[in-house]
Amino acid sequence: MSPGTSRLYELQPDPYDITQRRAIRICLFTEVKNAHVLRNKLRNGEIDAALIRAELVLEPFIVLAAANRAVHQAAHNRLSTRSLSAELVYSLSPSRNISDSLVTFGIADTSKNILVCIFDDKDGSKMKKLAKEIEGQAESLDKLSSIMDLKIIRKVGPLNISARANRWGSVRCPLQSFIIIVEFDGGL
Repeated sequence: MSPGTSRLYELQPDPYDITQRRAIRICLFTEVKNAHVLRNKLRNGEIDAALIRAELVLEPFIVLAAANRAVHQAAHNRLSTRSLSAELVYSLSPSRNISDSLVTFGIADTSKNILVCIFDDKDGSKMKKLAKEIEGQAESLDKLSSIMDLKIIRKVGPLNISARANRWGSVRCPLQSFIIIVEFDGGL
């Protein structure tokens, strides 16, 4: 993995509580050849990361909004899943069915492009270790826009985003709004 391919972001879901401050490191991998192996390791608890289908992510901000929600849920002992990484994947989905959410947004056996998200990896050591297990190419997050598939995003997106995207001229607003609404409303 070449330097600068992963990005570190700081999260603070409650601006008045600095104890909730966390970090997340995100890296895009393309041409992944061993997705089935990674998926099995993830299921067996050998990997502590969120492995997300990159074609379903419009932009990194969507992942950050979902990560912020996951950190908030963890801080208040309200995780719906078994781990913070699984909660991140679950938070990306409009479905409140955990299994469906993880299957839809999480890595599949046939995934070729994945986003790897690791919480609290400030020095990048966890990402470097995991990158050695991934048979694929680490890329800049800037390449995400060429990988995402708007047709699939609209199909699995929240609240029929196609109609809203046509009215607002962008699919970004409905996706961001959905994640924010779910965070403050406690679900649909």
